[in-house]
Amino acid sequence: MIYLLMGLVVLTGFFPEISVHAADPVPFRTGVQEKAGDWKFLDAQSDEFDAAHIDRSKWNIDTPDYGPWSWEPENVKQQAGVLQIRMEQKNHRRGNQELYYTSGMARNDKTLTYGYFEARIKGCSRYPGACPSFWLYSIGPQNRFKARDGETVAYSEIDVVELQQCEFDFKTKKHFPVTRIDCNLHTTLMKEGRREWVRPHNRPGLCSNHFDSPWDPRDDFHIYAVENSQDWIVWYIDGTEVARKPNLYWHLPMHVTLSLGLRYPFVVYKDGARLPVPEKTTAEGFPTTMLVDYVRVWQRTGGAKPGTGTDWTKAEFIALEKVKWEKNGWAWNQQKVEANFKAIDKNRDGVASGKERQDWFNQQKSPDNKSEK
Repeated sequence: MIYLLMGLVVLTGFFPEISVHAADPVPFRTGVQEKAGDWKFLDAQSDEFDAAHIDRSKWNIDTPDYGPWSWEPENVKQQAGVLQIRMEQKNHRRGNQELYYTSGMARNDKTLTYGYFEARIKGCSRYPGACPSFWLYSIGPQNRFKARDGETVAYSEIDVVELQQCEFDFKTKKHFPVTRIDCNLHTTLMKEGRREWVRPHNRPGLCSNHFDSPWDPRDDFHIYAVENSQDWIVWYIDGTEVARKPNLYWHLPMHVTLSLGLRYPFVVYKDGARLPVPEKTTAEGFPTTMLVDYVRVWQRTGGAKPGTGTDWTKAEFIALEKVKWEKNGWAWNQQKVEANFKAIDKNRDGVASGKERQDWFNQQKSPDNKSEK
């Protein structure tokens, strides 16, 4: 993911004629459904993509290129009820650099920090090499946030979903299959005037999530969503929670963004930068297009606020423990953490209350208890 976008020239013949709207749109497919009265639908950051042309008051598709990714306005089109973002093999130059693919991106220029963000997306046909993405990110050096651990945050990015990334699995020494779906976090912290990336690879307990789907994301549309609150970031796929993380650093104003990014084997990371791989260039499988049926955004307006409070559900307890274990350099043992939750939850109500946790931790400190964690 990155930070940029472009303007639109509507061309004919570039994109498939296809209509894909769900017959009965469902505004909430997750836990916010039963709390609908506490939410306000944000039309300015939502779109059904039903008009003949892209709504330029909502979508900025004309921003600078980034690294080996060339964002071209002609690669973004709205047609037959969907937003279509296309990638093609096209040799071109930018400055002194030779590049080999062009793609597209659409970003909403209004910002929002906390809310519920949902899109119905179908992956692209090309695999590997192209990554359909729905994400939120902050822009601008003026953005700063003082986190509760004392760190100064200079960038916030929430990947609602990244499809078909084909990342390298260091355990199996192979690339992940097309069914590996990523829901990650990225941030930048200021350290003595320098920026330090916090990413899935260097802080997996804090930033990394994935879902291994039983279906191929290229075959059909699925609903990808995230809720960002002051305390939690929770991901959903087709209405089911698939991941959550405590919200430590993701409190800056962010832009709703859709993009089709270039990936392995056409780019490589080197010294922290993405670079093209000329020898891997091929026209096979191109052009390829991701489809977006809609984007819908809500903001909480009142009622009970989501948060850690003093009562933690099992999912919240596990998420917080995972971050703590990583910070202390402990080898993650989810079975042990789940056992700890069961021991804490004395009344078996599915919640580890503040009192129950305090009693349990006091018990662990007693001379008669030799537990390490």
